[in-house]
Amino acid sequence: MKKVALLLILFCSISIFQASAKSLSFGVKGGVTLSSLSFKGDFAKNFSSENRAGFFVGPMVNVSMPLGFNLDAAIMYANDKVRYENQKGGATDNRHMIEVPVNLKWQISAAKVIGVYFAAGPDFAFNLNKCGDIEEFIKASLEKDGVDSSLLNNQTKTVSIGIGLGAGIVLFDHLNIGFNYIFPIDYVYKYTLGMTVALAIVSRILSGDEKQKEAYLNFLKSGGSKDPV
Repeated sequence: MKKVALLLILFCSISIFQASAKSLSFGVKGGVTLSSLSFKGDFAKNFSSENRAGFFVGPMVNVSMPLGFNLDAAIMYANDKVRYENQKGGATDNRHMIEVPVNLKWQISAAKVIGVYFAAGPDFAFNLNKCGDIEEFIKASLEKDGVDSSLLNNQTKTVSIGIGLGAGIVLFDHLNIGFNYIFPIDYVYKYTLGMTVALAIVSRILSGDEKQKEAYLNFLKSGGSKDPV
């Protein structure tokens, strides 16, 4: 099966701060989630409807620290689409989430007019709805292949975790415009799917299925040229 998933991997965000104290400020963070980013050709194509996977928006707080460091956190509503496809078709889950990114930022500015920043920190996403379309599609696909899919109930996790790395520009010490890339360390969907397929393959080989054995050996010979699931 070929898996094509549009996940929360790239943020284009805009943050606006309103100073309320010397070291503490509040603002709004919002932007779009992109499935990929390319600096070749027409840059505007990165923001086309085909490449946009969702959006996010919510309040945030920023704490200024010495040596140009800042600590910011936000509580945002986020919406994104996850797509799964194989030879039998595909399905899409529309995820509604509360997202909580926490970033340590370092920035340098020229006369508080323009500057740059770099950021890194954890990102937590809490699902608000049950995303079952992909799960049902995978179960139906496995059943057609004679694989018991009874272990695949409730595969969508409530919480997913990632690490974000970002950079951008700062205008007038209040407006931040930048990109943030999320490396997932705890995926939205559980690993039971892979284990179920693996057990089905082992069971067929042990039962003397020469066709399955040959197919698996050919898959191993292909190296990394094919999708594992």
